[in-house]
Amino acid sequence: MTTLTPEEKKIIAEQHLKTVLFSEYNISLSLMESNAIVDKNQTNIDALNSQMAEVLSQKNVLQSELNLIEAEIASQTA
Repeated sequence: MTTLTPEEKKIIAEQHLKTVLFSEYNISLSLMESNAIVDKNQTNIDALNSQMAEVLSQKNVLQSELNLIEAEIASQTA
């Protein structure tokens, strides 16, 4: 079995983070749209807020992993 290099891990982590950032922006837009409606659907807004909380948690985990990978790369070049 081949182990991924730190650089390869970084590329994958960045791709995952980018996907999560797209999701975060998409949910933000959906929340803006839902809040712009006169007869707001609170169930929909609550669901979007829940999705946003999950995405923010994912973003934090991915950013932490990316920070670890970047530290590993930096230690190899030092």
